[in-house]
Amino acid sequence: MKAWITLASLLATSSTYAAEVITLADGRNVKLNDDFTWEYVMKKTAQQATETQATTGAVETIVAPTIATIPVATKTVGTTVVVNAKKPTIPLSDSGVDVLIGSANYQGDKLILPTSITNQSSQSVIQVEVEVQVFDMSGQQLTKENVTVWQSIKRMADTYLRPQQTEQGKSIKLAVPQSQQYQFFAKVLEVKTR
Repeated sequence: MKAWITLASLLATSSTYAAEVITLADGRNVKLNDDFTWEYVMKKTAQQATETQATTGAVETIVAPTIATIPVATKTVGTTVVVNAKKPTIPLSDSGVDVLIGSANYQGDKLILPTSITNQSSQSVIQVEVEVQVFDMSGQQLTKENVTVWQSIKRMADTYLRPQQTEQGKSIKLAVPQSQQYQFFAKVLEVKTR
């Protein structure tokens, strides 16, 4: 949002910024035109490099066309966890499978995060594994674990998570020092289907 405000203010100030290239907070470059429009500046790859041919003593330059691409999204999602909050902690998604990590609470000396799994894909899911990392509020890592939040019974098709089905997953149980808040990061490591 801040990048868009900066972009808008640069566009509105004057035409002295015409044809200037700025870099947004996410690393993308934007060219500001003198007619108060803007466009993304595409980075050239090795395949798009300029090719040179020798023809009758002259050099002709052929430039490969630029192809717009979508940046690769990171799978890791982070948030601040408030223990006993009324809302879910974080949603994750990969390969058509959605994992919702619920509100954190304590049971004994462990931080418990319930999960639910929704299969949006066209195949049956037999296993879902997530990676979770918990940090204290000063940024010190408390734990990093891989947890299987869904697993069917081997060769028992009745236990598979079918397409368009939602089930409660295995709770994530973490041995961390008790606190009211944590920094929490998670990503889906693997989804196995049949």
